[in-house]
Amino acid sequence: MLIDALTEFSRVIDALPAPGRGGAIGRLNPGIVTLLHITRDVETLRSTVTDEEIHPWFKEQLAKDKTLSFEDAIKIFEGVSNRMIAYLEMMTPADMEHDSVPLGIQENAKLDLADTNIEYHVAQTAAHLFVHMGELSALASLVGAPDLGLPGAMIATSGD
Repeated sequence: MLIDALTEFSRVIDALPAPGRGGAIGRLNPGIVTLLHITRDVETLRSTVTDEEIHPWFKEQLAKDKTLSFEDAIKIFEGVSNRMIAYLEMMTPADMEHDSVPLGIQENAKLDLADTNIEYHVAQTAAHLFVHMGELSALASLVGAPDLGLPGAMIATSGD
C-alpha cells in the first residue's frame, strides 16, 4: 500500500496548479510545506528501518526549505520515494514482521510503540500520505483543478 501511496502522492503533487504550490490558501498549508513534510517523514522511515543515515544532502536541502523551489522539492521527493519503493520491493513478509521498532521512531513518537513492528510503520506512513493527498486535493480544487480521483489506481496493492 505504501508503494501506491508514494505513486499517488507524486501524481497529486504533479497535478497541483501553481497557485497552490507556494502560498497558503486560507488555513491550508502551502503545497511545498506539505510536500517537504511528507518527504521528511518517508526518508526518516526509510533510513530508520534500514538503519542507514539520512543522506547529508537531504538534511542540507530541508534546512533550505524557505528558498527551495517546488520543482526542486519534487525532485527531492522523487529520490526519497524511489529509494523507499526499492527497499519495500526487496522486503519479505518476515522482514515486515520484525517487532523491534527502530529507536528513531520510538524517540519521536508520542505513543508507546514498543509492541509495534515495521509493517505497522509502513501502513501508518501510507495512511499519512493519503491524508495529505486529501489536503493537496482540496487545495488543488480551490485553485481550479479538476477532481484528482483519489485514492487512484492502487496497482501495487491490488496486484494488477
